[in-house]
Amino acid sequence: MVFASQEPTMDELHDHYDDYPSIEHLSPITEKRFEELLDRFEPYRKSGRLIDVGCGAGLFLRVAAKRGWEVHGTEFGERAIAACKANGIKMIKGQLVAGNYPPGYFDVVCSFEVLEHLSHPDPELRQMVVILREGGLLYATTPNFNCLARRLDPSNWNVASYPEHLNYFTPASFDRLMSRTGFQKRWLVTTGFSVYRWRVGKGTGDQQFKVEAKAGQEHLRMQLESRWYLKLAKSVVNAVLNALDLGDSMKGGFVRDKGTAQ
Repeated sequence: MVFASQEPTMDELHDHYDDYPSIEHLSPITEKRFEELLDRFEPYRKSGRLIDVGCGAGLFLRVAAKRGWEVHGTEFGERAIAACKANGIKMIKGQLVAGNYPPGYFDVVCSFEVLEHLSHPDPELRQMVVILREGGLLYATTPNFNCLARRLDPSNWNVASYPEHLNYFTPASFDRLMSRTGFQKRWLVTTGFSVYRWRVGKGTGDQQFKVEAKAGQEHLRMQLESRWYLKLAKSVVNAVLNALDLGDSMKGGFVRDKGTAQ
């Protein structure tokens, strides 16, 4: 477990996230990945309620809503909140507070790349336990500190950034965190190697360079999706990264323990 030695104040966090970039364009490939993920959520659908904690501009929630989910979100940034509300997403500003919802209200709680932003992930997860029904699913992703990119070039691993990222997990510490806060693992994988992050980490930090690197990554994603042999190669690479716990991102599904008190 690796963490920042300094803890930001709430004022620092609000200042940082109020002007946080709000990504409102949904690429066809990302939408396809969201659809695949929602297929995996179907066995957990009962009430049909889903919340995305730290949902950004609500891109995932928009796709979920099209499939009949009642969608909710939380976020700090005003621009992101405005974008979500414009698309009919029920939003609450700030950190997750279980008291804003009835106990066991949701079938699925999502946390995409959020836990690394928190000074204290445990209390946040315990809030999620309260709002998730027994047998409901928590889907969480977070960067993998053991990833190949950091091992190859630690000094240019730009995932490490204060006050944005404060905690860094390995597969073992991620699993332990979930277990002690009331969740049972259903799956946990490490996947991907971000060419964009790799290039930006070695670049000058110039905004134009970042834009070009982002465009380059999207072009690569399109190529990988459009040719069968490249899709096969990607699957093989991801399988190796997962087997060795070296993928950039950890993605896990965790079910709320039936014995966990609300």
